[in-house]
Amino acid sequence: MATDTTSGMGRRILAEWPILAVLAGVGFGTSLVVGDHLFTGMAVMGLSLLSAAALRLFLTTRAAGTLAIRRRAIDVAAYGLLGLGLIVLGLLVKGVFSGSV
Repeated sequence: MATDTTSGMGRRILAEWPILAVLAGVGFGTSLVVGDHLFTGMAVMGLSLLSAAALRLFLTTRAAGTLAIRRRAIDVAAYGLLGLGLIVLGLLVKGVFSGSV
């Protein structure tokens, strides 16, 4: 009986692969920021959130799992804006918009 519970739990965790992939990217980006690679880390986190937007857009609600919090359009807009915001913030920190590269 314990193997059925363990197997079922493993399947439930595996079914949440979209959010796990996004969290892995955000975690890796955070480790880069902590390691003093600010722009690269923020770009990785921003791209992870943009991939969350793409996954939410193209996967069904059931397949998206925990990525599906609200309606599809709201989720895609929120993930997309957060991802773009992190990338722009990283570019601001790098000084791309100030002309002093």
